[in-house]
Amino acid sequence: MAARALFSGLRDATVEMVAVAYLDPNRRLLGMRHVIGGRDQVAISIRTIAVDALAFGAHGVILAHNHPSGDATPSARDVAFTRALEAGLRTLEVVLLDHLVIAGDEVTSLRAMGIV
Repeated sequence: MAARALFSGLRDATVEMVAVAYLDPNRRLLGMRHVIGGRDQVAISIRTIAVDALAFGAHGVILAHNHPSGDATPSARDVAFTRALEAGLRTLEVVLLDHLVIAGDEVTSLRAMGIV
C-alpha cells in the first residue's frame, strides 16, 4: 500500500501526529502538512485542511494520524472528525479519499470501515 510508505513517519512516533496528503486528480502528491500533538491527542482544524487543499489545488485528501498506544482502532472523536471533514471538503469539491489510523504495523482505514 503506497499510503503506508507515505505515512511511515507516523508509525513509531511516541506522541500523536497527523499528516495530511494533498493529491491531484491522478492521485499524485502535491504537498503535505504534518502536525505534532501530545501523548494522546492532536488537533488540526477542518479550516486548515480546506485552506491547504485550495492552495494546492487539490482534488483529493488523505488524512492519517497515529495512536502511540498501539491500538489502531478509531475513536469516536476520530469518526466524528472524519465525517465533518468529509462534509466540509465536499462543499469545496475536494474528496476525502481516506483517513488512516496507524499504530505500529497496524493501519485502520476509515474508508474500508465504511465511514468515508
